[in-house]
Amino acid sequence: MEKPLKCPFMRIFCYCIIFGLLNCVAFAQDSLPATSLFTSDAPLEVRLEVDLKALFKDVGGERESHPARFSYVNDAGDSMHFQMKIKTRGHFRRNPSHCNCPPLRLNFYKDKLAGTLFEGQNKLKMVTHCQLNKASYEQNLLQEYFIYKAYNLFTEASFRVRLMYVTYADSSGWMEPFTKYAFLIEDEDQMAARNGAKIQKLVMHPDQGDRKLTNQLCIFEYMVGNTDFSIGQQHNVKLMSPGPQQLIIPVPYDFDWSGLVNAPYAKPNPILQLGSVRERLFRGFCRTEEEFEEAFQLFREKKEEILRLYRELPDLDEKEKDKGLEYLEDFFEIINNPKRIKREFIKQCRTG
Repeated sequence: MEKPLKCPFMRIFCYCIIFGLLNCVAFAQDSLPATSLFTSDAPLEVRLEVDLKALFKDVGGERESHPARFSYVNDAGDSMHFQMKIKTRGHFRRNPSHCNCPPLRLNFYKDKLAGTLFEGQNKLKMVTHCQLNKASYEQNLLQEYFIYKAYNLFTEASFRVRLMYVTYADSSGWMEPFTKYAFLIEDEDQMAARNGAKIQKLVMHPDQGDRKLTNQLCIFEYMVGNTDFSIGQQHNVKLMSPGPQQLIIPVPYDFDWSGLVNAPYAKPNPILQLGSVRERLFRGFCRTEEEFEEAFQLFREKKEEILRLYRELPDLDEKEKDKGLEYLEDFFEIINNPKRIKREFIKQCRTG
């Protein structure tokens, strides 16, 4: 008796034979992670039409989802548009005394996105410019965007982001249209799936995870001057794992309180006794000198790529750019100086 056809390495091809070419294309699309939105560095020009008065004032505990119209121009020059819902999000930045333009969560209708750049997406975090009438906040946004992109240089276990140039159109007529930078953050489940892992919610000591990657993360946070994170408490850090008995991988996010960004509202935790967020403090755990050196060497190798990425940020003020480059250069001076390494890392590392 003839054995049935088996295609363990050509599954999509087999489906082609059985269901035809059209079904094959659909199967291939469904089997791929929806990450095409985040594979380009080109700012995406977007128009967002919503009742801005109702949206910006909806910052309490029970927030609503506001109907909106989202549109962009694709690579072929065609205008793509669809309906969606928007909700304000966040904690500190949702407070109107800190940000009168709060961060947003875009809620797409997945069945309306076929053939668009957003196909396969559901809910995405959108980081906004915080203050409507203060240009410095848009500079802060661009620098936070850079930090996400810089961490991408070190590991795939990181959130991808997409810069956007958003025209906000107020459907209520409360305010005139205005255009500002914003950026989208990759969905956490898609980020984990891209790494063959799943997001985990658990209580753990940082050294129960991937020791090398944890050290790298903490040095990176030191580089950008960020102390507003905790791996163990999962504060501005997501945890993921490829499976049972596999090492936990920490993934950082939310860098607006870092010294590089230097947002006007950012203040260091008083318990750390720092004068400002620009003052660096290593918040990682102790490692051997060999482990630290291995990590520092990777940062040295990435130096020119990191600095080039920062220099190429669009519309970053030259004065702000010079200040940021000086801040980053200082980090590289530290990790090339044995005495400063001992003072900043060996003596400051956490033992428990």
